[in-house]
Amino acid sequence: MALWQYTFHALPKESVDKFSTHLISNNIDGFDDIIFWADNAMNKNIFHCINDILPKGKSWCNEIDLYGDQESNCLEVLFERDIVESVSFRIDFTSNYEFVLSQLIQFFILNGFVIVDEGINMLPLNFEVIKSVIEQSSQAKMYSVFSSK
Repeated sequence: MALWQYTFHALPKESVDKFSTHLISNNIDGFDDIIFWADNAMNKNIFHCINDILPKGKSWCNEIDLYGDQESNCLEVLFERDIVESVSFRIDFTSNYEFVLSQLIQFFILNGFVIVDEGINMLPLNFEVIKSVIEQSSQAKMYSVFSSK
């Protein structure tokens, strides 16, 4: 992840209870979203329409579908045998990201996903809330300091 990006994870809505239970029962330092996808057996093809928002690119790994640019706005789908194991997306807050973010939020709403931020907080699928999280992030603040020098 670049300093100018903020990372989110997308999870199936059905895993919300599992998410809450997992966070309460485990004092985790990192976040591994694979356990939240394990019971869903979702085909990676559900994400093909993301190509209309972020053009499909070439990933460094054959088991990752990359939409967008790894150095800017992107969504990555990790899969095994076409079954989704992990979904994350990064927003480049130095770009004009509003359209991409609003379209991704619409996709997540329509397809029954929730999102988790870098602080492992489940966020409402609300553009203004998510934009505020990005703009108030330590990355955005640090980038602002570096870019002003």
